[in-house]
Amino acid sequence: MPFSLGELAKKIGGELKGDPDLLIYDLATLEEAKVGQLSYVTTPKFRKIAEFCKASALLVYPGFESGGKPTIILKDPYLGFARAMRHFYRLYPQVEPGIAETAAIAADVKVPSSAHIGDHAVISRGVTIGEGTVISPGAFVGENVALGENCYIFSNVSIRENVKIGSGVVIYPNAVIGSDGFGYCWDGAKHLKIPQVGTVIIEDDVEIGAGTTIDRATLGETVIGRGAIIDNLVQIAHNCKIGEYSIICAQVGLAGTTSLERRVTLAGQVGLAGHLVIGEGATIEAQSGVAGDVPAGAVYFGCPAREFRQAHKINAIIGRLPEYIARLRKLESSAKKDD
Repeated sequence: MPFSLGELAKKIGGELKGDPDLLIYDLATLEEAKVGQLSYVTTPKFRKIAEFCKASALLVYPGFESGGKPTIILKDPYLGFARAMRHFYRLYPQVEPGIAETAAIAADVKVPSSAHIGDHAVISRGVTIGEGTVISPGAFVGENVALGENCYIFSNVSIRENVKIGSGVVIYPNAVIGSDGFGYCWDGAKHLKIPQVGTVIIEDDVEIGAGTTIDRATLGETVIGRGAIIDNLVQIAHNCKIGEYSIICAQVGLAGTTSLERRVTLAGQVGLAGHLVIGEGATIEAQSGVAGDVPAGAVYFGCPAREFRQAHKINAIIGRLPEYIARLRKLESSAKKDD
């Protein structure tokens, strides 16, 4: 359904410059946009591309010169674009409420009339399901799991026994929630497995990416805080605590009992040792290996991870080591001749 540019400006909280009745049918990138579409310009470096953009209108930053093209001015054009997208597109596939004939549901489970249970999903004893929740084909929900309202559980997700999941949680395909923590003890002859009897608590509005694994606590709880976003192929070990609104990018691994405080960012392929605390608002840059606590607000990089300015200086020096070695050898040679 198209929206007028005036409608969109009101919906996303921007200042309109141009025809309020201009109809927008879709959104696109600057390079691919066509007549009838809306695109966005986030910084001056995209100004040249925007000059040749065929979009009917642009979301722009204050001070952008559009050459007469209609614009919606926002402090953060990308945020405006994200909000506009949500008016044109659904976040997740739409399904009708109901229970598929091939779903296996324990006799004591009450499925709300607004929920959807897909083909071959397995819902075990003692499970509770909130209004509007979707459990897709092939998903497994273990005994005594609690699922809140308006969750979306994609295909082939496994949620093991006693896990507690809040409302508005999205779990993408093939994720495993509540598998055993990696707990073993050497008894002199073999690795003795320690029973993993804790649980996982996932608070409201969390997203968990495809293929991600979140282990249950040995004792107590592994906790994913409200609004946290976890990418694909992430491993979160037993007893970890992920702070509210933290972001964990793909292929990150957290060892047991490590805690992230609020709004921490872990970039791709970061590895964290166990029993660490990463302070509020800290950022760990990609492929870093963290072996100690990180202060609030800090930015760390490298392996071993250091404050990022120091780490990048060290890397710059490492890149010049062949030059330094050659100079040192030359000096040594000159010194020997002088002797």
